[in-house]
Amino acid sequence: MKYSFSITIYDLFKDPIFIAFKKIKKRINGHVFSSILKLALDIAIFGREGKKIGTAFIIGDIKNVLIHSHQMIINPYRYQNKKDKEIFRKENWESIKNFAQLDGVFIVSKDGEIICAGRYLDVDKKKLKVEKGLGSRHISAASITIETNAIAIIISESGGTIRIYMDGKEIFLIDPYTISLIINKKIY
Repeated sequence: MKYSFSITIYDLFKDPIFIAFKKIKKRINGHVFSSILKLALDIAIFGREGKKIGTAFIIGDIKNVLIHSHQMIINPYRYQNKKDKEIFRKENWESIKNFAQLDGVFIVSKDGEIICAGRYLDVDKKKLKVEKGLGSRHISAASITIETNAIAIIISESGGTIRIYMDGKEIFLIDPYTISLIINKKIY
């Protein structure tokens, strides 16, 4: 009986996803990014009480993001306790999903504190080239990453697709239904 063996060597340090995660972790806390990504998947798959919703999270470079934006509604996070504003606390996700139904975006510090919700981004959208068919939420959120050092995570209401932008470029596109199978198997 003959046996055949093979060894595959894969250089993880040259993997495009690994490289992108390293760049992201230089700007924001990795735990915060992971938490927002899990929340984004939850929103994309389950929505809010069975209703599809879309939203965007702008993370990091708070000072410049606030300069390039304005509040559309009374900020629901302004007078909240710090623990109630931490995005990595799963017990806060229901209220986040509730506010995600409003127009505007969430602004989150690099350490995971929600600074505000219902924020409108004032950016020059002419500098950005995005895929045709994407709406103003995607264009504005992607554009703020050109003006600032923030990272944008956008959840599409129509299909649940999650796009992550940095420096005006889409660095990840996640189909939540494919990735959800991986998360349910605890391989993340």
